[in-house]
Amino acid sequence: MDVADYSKNRIAANELNVESYVGVDNLLQNRQGKTISSYVPKIGKLTCYEVGDILIGNIRPYLKKIWIATNVGGTNGDVLVIRINETEKNNLSSKFLYHLLASDSFFNYNMQTAKGAKMPRGNKIAIMKYKIPVPSLAAQNRIVSILDKFDALVNDISIGLPAELSARRQQYEYYRGKLLTFKEKEYANK
Repeated sequence: MDVADYSKNRIAANELNVESYVGVDNLLQNRQGKTISSYVPKIGKLTCYEVGDILIGNIRPYLKKIWIATNVGGTNGDVLVIRINETEKNNLSSKFLYHLLASDSFFNYNMQTAKGAKMPRGNKIAIMKYKIPVPSLAAQNRIVSILDKFDALVNDISIGLPAELSARRQQYEYYRGKLLTFKEKEYANK
């Protein structure tokens, strides 16, 4: 992954709040993003993340904790902050990189290269060696658009539920029509 690196920027703890601090505890499992933090450090310098950076929980990679930043904030050493290199920003969409790193393929690789058995930790060096495809930006944007729509259908109840209800209504109408359609003979004999 020569297209990205870990954030080296720092941010003072006193600049953070429950919305902008991300620890491994408030990253949600199974690619569900993050929630507000129940703990915010008061002192020290933390790793800074920026909009579009990808944050990955580095403890127990099998939990698939990942989030694409929508704001500026800070995190601790248990969360990796991956940032696209300046030279690659015109060639690689952060949303496309997010989808690649949110894939089962990446998390399986991360587990295979992880260190430790009881509480495995992602191998930071191996993660940066993960090979990714970099198609044209138009292709990346098309892929992101499709994956975002699927994600919304699956994870956003306000979109997914109405779509599911509509599909079930159509299914109901179809089967009702089939089940309540009789030939005249079947009817007359009763």
